[in-house]
Amino acid sequence: RWRVRITWNMSGDKLSAEGEREPLLGREEGQGNGEVNSQRNLEEDKELDGGWGWLVVFACFLTTFVLDGIGYSFGMFMEPLKVELGEGNFGVASIGSIQIAVYLSSGPVVAGLVTKFGARPVCIAGSVLACIGLLGASFAWNVTSLLVCYSLVTGVGFGCMYIPGVVASQEHFTRRRALATGIAVCGTGIGTLVLPPLVESLIEHHGWRWAFRILSGICLGSVMCGAAMFPAKRREQSKPEDSDNSAESVQVSECKGWRWVLSLVVGPGLASSDSLLLFLMVMVGDFLATMSLYIPYTHLPDMAISRGVEPRDAAFLISCAGICSTIGRVLAGLLCDQRKLHPMTITCLATSMAALQAFLLISCSQYWMFLVLTSGFGLATGFWVACETPLIIRTLSFDHLTPAFGLLTAGGGVAALTGAPLAGYAVDISQTDRGMAVVICGCIMGTSALVYGAASGYRLYRDRREGRTTPFQRI
Repeated sequence: RWRVRITWNMSGDKLSAEGEREPLLGREEGQGNGEVNSQRNLEEDKELDGGWGWLVVFACFLTTFVLDGIGYSFGMFMEPLKVELGEGNFGVASIGSIQIAVYLSSGPVVAGLVTKFGARPVCIAGSVLACIGLLGASFAWNVTSLLVCYSLVTGVGFGCMYIPGVVASQEHFTRRRALATGIAVCGTGIGTLVLPPLVESLIEHHGWRWAFRILSGICLGSVMCGAAMFPAKRREQSKPEDSDNSAESVQVSECKGWRWVLSLVVGPGLASSDSLLLFLMVMVGDFLATMSLYIPYTHLPDMAISRGVEPRDAAFLISCAGICSTIGRVLAGLLCDQRKLHPMTITCLATSMAALQAFLLISCSQYWMFLVLTSGFGLATGFWVACETPLIIRTLSFDHLTPAFGLLTAGGGVAALTGAPLAGYAVDISQTDRGMAVVICGCIMGTSALVYGAASGYRLYRDRREGRTTPFQRI
């Protein structure tokens, strides 16, 4: 009840004797409730887009810093491992590629664990497991023991760190979600900047075994990052504008055939989505891009050294790629939040530029050429990586982010298993020029750009057929 006030109401309502508003002209009390709920939602969005959520972003940043920084540093171990173990490029490169494949392939399982238990306990367990694996690898005496400790145990630990490191910050943001993602995955770029030179120095002064032990201690410190990944208070339903398909998060139909099989892994919500075909096209493009991504980080230092570049300068090439990848990820996050270009369009352009940089690397004969082109490759791939989660949200919905990202990383795991060893095998066969690795990288990345282009064309056709005409959806 309201107190009676003598006021002139321009809306045409009147005041009753008890001071209650009696709406005229069909206005219902529910409209006022809707306005209150809308205002409450706006206040919740403001709370989500700041405050302690940035602590979670920082924790995710440090998590990706550790796991990807170590993963991208494996090229520094190539030469000492080949000398001590007596293996060729294919055998040693397989150790690092299998580790990356394991931590990416575990995506669907880890996504299910995150959905059930939350990001915090999963990330803590992964940090401990990665610490144990790296410590065991420091005592390895042959390829088999390295495969068990570094590739398998550490790979599973990194898998339990990777999914929480990417998705834990998402629920703390709405309007600035892509920027938060870009900052979180910048850990990969900064880790690539800092850890390869550090690993190179550790190997030079203490040997590769002590280098593994020190990295093991760094992984143990990541337990604190997992502890900081606290859950956020969210409304039950995601915002419709978060997705190009506003009904995706609430409509779940019965799965039949291959969709039923897929639902056993990712759940019925994603498996029954009307946008599943488009998402599978995105998966193919991501598979090929991931397959080519790790080739330069594994083989570029050796290629540069064979063309007269000093070992320390060759290690700095990987760091430069990390710097530019960091810049690309932040810029991509800002660009996605502006909603001027669809994340799929940005991804298609980024993979095209990365393919061009890889092809141009074959012509490098001086250090500054390697520096410029490697930086360009890092910048382009940084755009692609930062657009992954916004692309999933736009293609499906926020509610499908965790299982979809888990499935995406599983495909990336298989891709990482084949990319660098395939390039190493090509280098071993050619025996004339180590640049064959970057040629293969360019071919695979170019194919990825074509797939993303086809997916963009299909999206535009579908949107036009369904009458979606907003500028953001068109571009």
